[in-house]
Amino acid sequence: MDPFTFGIVFVGATGAALTGIALLGNAGIKINEDALKIVMELAKYGSILYLLQEISKFL
Repeated sequence: MDPFTFGIVFVGATGAALTGIALLGNAGIKINEDALKIVMELAKYGSILYLLQEISKFL
C-alpha cells in the first residue's frame, strides 16, 4: 500500500473509531480515557514506523 493511500485509510479508520467511542460515551458507557490515549498514541507511532518503512523502499 502506498503512503498516500495508507494515510487516507488511517485517518478514516481513526475518525470512525473516535466517532464510535463518542457515541458509546453519549449512550452512558464509561470510557477509560487513559487507555484510549495510550492506544491512540501507539497507533500513531505504529503508523509513523510503517510509513518510514514504506518510504525507505523508495530511497
